[in-house]
Amino acid sequence: MEKSRIQARAKILALAAGLVMGAAACDRADEVPPPKPTDTPNVPEPVNPATVPSPPPTVTPPADGAAGSAAGTATAPGEPTAGPIAGVDRSFISEAMSRGLAEVEASRLAATKGADPQVKSFAEKLQKDHMEANEKLKNLATGKGMTVSTTTDPAAQGKLDELEKLSGAELDRAYLENFGASAHRETITLFERQARDGQDPDLKAFAEETLGVLRSHLELAQQLQPAGTAAQ
Repeated sequence: MEKSRIQARAKILALAAGLVMGAAACDRADEVPPPKPTDTPNVPEPVNPATVPSPPPTVTPPADGAAGSAAGTATAPGEPTAGPIAGVDRSFISEAMSRGLAEVEASRLAATKGADPQVKSFAEKLQKDHMEANEKLKNLATGKGMTVSTTTDPAAQGKLDELEKLSGAELDRAYLENFGASAHRETITLFERQARDGQDPDLKAFAEETLGVLRSHLELAQQLQPAGTAAQ
């Protein structure tokens, strides 16, 4: 009997011990932190091709001698038209510029070293007018691709060299003889020929516009020239 009670008590103690150990195991399981979720990498959203700006088109310059685009060859209003200059127009530019340069230099000498107030006033007007005409002609020629000479021809330069040696009344007389009425008649003939026979419309217009100024110079020169030289 006593042995049976001992065995029963032992079973009860073993069962109790098992319960205690199971409870302890449960407590340890509760203390273990749950596994961390795996970090997911940030994946960029797909780019919409329609929102990406297209690069500017590459413009290939035309080969030498090839015609350019319409935008590259357009001429702005008021600018001289570009293009080859005909022989008659080139001759006009060269001669008109040479004559104009000579008139400017001769008039400068007369205005500074002359004696007659009327001749000096006339010379100042010619210097101003011919400088303006020379500048217009130079701009026209340069805009058409022609290089304009800034020197006078040898014949005109020889007259200028002689004029440089004079002063006072002698200079007035030589100035009117070489750069007055006679010289302006020749220049008017040159400009009339260009206005009539020139090929370039811009140069024809320039010649027609300048003729009025040259004719006014001729009238003034005729009034100032010495008696007996009216036929020059």
